[in-house]
Amino acid sequence: MDNALASLITSAAGTGGPTNPSSRYYGSPIEDYTLTDGTPVKYLARRILPSASIYTSVQNYTVVDGDRIDNLAAKFLGDPLLYWMICDANGTTDPDELTAEVGRTILIPLASKLPAGARNG
Repeated sequence: MDNALASLITSAAGTGGPTNPSSRYYGSPIEDYTLTDGTPVKYLARRILPSASIYTSVQNYTVVDGDRIDNLAAKFLGDPLLYWMICDANGTTDPDELTAEVGRTILIPLASKLPAGARNG
């Protein structure tokens, strides 16, 4: 792999992780894998979804028409990139699932301190 591509992977090319402290992948190791033809491949180590019980819920929120999880994260957690904390606190990996049903109640976690185990298992 050339150095430019390796650099993009390492910096996550503007995706919010693993170098942005708001990312769920912040601090995740970058692993190497070699294909059978000898081609090296870099990838982020797998993140294990933590138990929702590690989060302190500060409030319940009832979804209204037009809600988006990133907007809710910006409103309640102060950063749209922290949408993953709302997903984790509600036991889902699909952000769209949380706002798909108007009237659904979701938990909004406390974002002032990341609980142990929220990142990287």
